[in-house]
Amino acid sequence: MDTAMHPRWKSLLLAAASVALLSTGCAQDVTGRPVVADGQPATGVDENECTVVDAPLDDIPTRSATEPVLRIPVPDGWERSRMMDSPVIRYTIVSTDLVNDGFATNAVVTLESMRGSQPADEVFASNRDNLVTGLGAYGLEVDSNSTCGLPSETTFYMAPAMGAAPERPVIMHAVVAETAGATYLATMTIQTTNADDPQFIEDSLEIVDGFQMVEPG
Repeated sequence: MDTAMHPRWKSLLLAAASVALLSTGCAQDVTGRPVVADGQPATGVDENECTVVDAPLDDIPTRSATEPVLRIPVPDGWERSRMMDSPVIRYTIVSTDLVNDGFATNAVVTLESMRGSQPADEVFASNRDNLVTGLGAYGLEVDSNSTCGLPSETTFYMAPAMGAAPERPVIMHAVVAETAGATYLATMTIQTTNADDPQFIEDSLEIVDGFQMVEPG
């Protein structure tokens, strides 16, 4: 894909969000408490502060009682895949409709933890650095936001060709929470080879907007 596609892809996503706002007459921004000013992870949030979307939510299984609860919207035409499940990769959904040149559009959820309290902005910065140094990502554009009242950010970038996967645009939505003396980073990454597809634009917006991370219990 031409790298000039990246700004246009982002503008298509943002334009689609604007159309959705106009058609529904309600805001899609997360309501509830703002991110604390010093960049520390917010605590005490629950699902009442999460954005509601039309797609049903899948609960992502936790591995301990202290882990935050993660949920991901699953639009029509997407299904669960367990091929990449691991201690870090917690959940993957794949679109059976959005397949282009043998590449199936997918969304992958990861969860990592760090001891103690870590400033959210530092966690996000380190995560982006790993994209560049480890993956070779480029053209990063970052939008700061919040998810279920927690600090989050959505990063748009290009991933280089790797194995059978061609160069492709990627959306990474990252959320930070602090619980039980640890700081957790959840990422939900969506990649496609056909960012122009109207169905992809609609589905990816719904998955990002509706992704949830809340405290256990």
